[in-house]
Amino acid sequence: MQKVLRGLLVCILLLAGATAPVSANSVEGAAACQALSWLRTQQLPDGSFGLRLANGSYQPSASVTADAVYALALMGEQPDGPRWTVNGQSALDALARLARSYVGTDAGQAGKVGRAVAVAGGDLHDFGGLDLIGIINAAYNPTTGRYHPALLFRHTLAVEALLRAGEPAPANALTTVLAAQLPDGGWFWSFDATQSDVDSTGRVLQLFALVGVRDTAVSARAAAYLEKQQAAEGGWGVGYLAGPANANSTALAVGGLWAAGRDPQAASFQRNGLGAVDTLLSFQESSGAFVYIRQPGKEEVRLMATLDVLTALARPLAGKRTCQTAYLPILLFH
Repeated sequence: MQKVLRGLLVCILLLAGATAPVSANSVEGAAACQALSWLRTQQLPDGSFGLRLANGSYQPSASVTADAVYALALMGEQPDGPRWTVNGQSALDALARLARSYVGTDAGQAGKVGRAVAVAGGDLHDFGGLDLIGIINAAYNPTTGRYHPALLFRHTLAVEALLRAGEPAPANALTTVLAAQLPDGGWFWSFDATQSDVDSTGRVLQLFALVGVRDTAVSARAAAYLEKQQAAEGGWGVGYLAGPANANSTALAVGGLWAAGRDPQAASFQRNGLGAVDTLLSFQESSGAFVYIRQPGKEEVRLMATLDVLTALARPLAGKRTCQTAYLPILLFH
């Protein structure tokens, strides 16, 4: 009996204090919780996200930190809370510190930071001393309806920041995106494109969902484009370039379909008996991270892949996810 108790004690002591993400909702919820647990290990010593260099130093990135804050806030996390604070600096603190040298006068980069700040509950009129709304509005061209003269992607970031902050967005800023839909049903990252890409199409569908443009002829054409671009293995590549499916493009396609009111698990998106969501989740490693491409030596960049997947999963998991840290008690036997 004493041996049994000692064995039990050893097991409990080994597990005591260890944390385990808990989700009682779905496979998607469990995958998201595992990804969040991994993401915590990637936060840098100054609270930011970016690159850990081989020499032991690190390189913070305003762009990656903005994407991290955005994904965390969409997932119901608190980017300015204790769970995401390192050495007294939260992820939101780090973004405020990095934003000034990143944003400049670019409405798209202001939009990337702004949408993250908005979903995190921050003030876009005064974030780290920046008036992000003012920067975005100053770049608007009422003649073209664009916040960026050439890049559709940066334009959509600016519009999204305004919408998420509850600020007025000119109607022409949305109609110019509608007008940029290409004959194949998708969008490209620049306004002067002749062929679509998967990533931009997914992002535009998610933007339109914010203003209620969902199950329409526009979204039907876009969904048809995504269905045509889906690879035999069930995921997506960028679309206009040859190559295998990757987690980022697959996440953007799946997120866009969800936003447009389409089911990525529907028969039209089944490949070899698996739906598109099944394929998306298959990019996850045992660590909780999502790899970019499922090929030896090409698994990087895990951080960006994981952030894109979390952003996609936030929509179906809204109000349903219950990630929490579970602690096992220490039992002492005498």
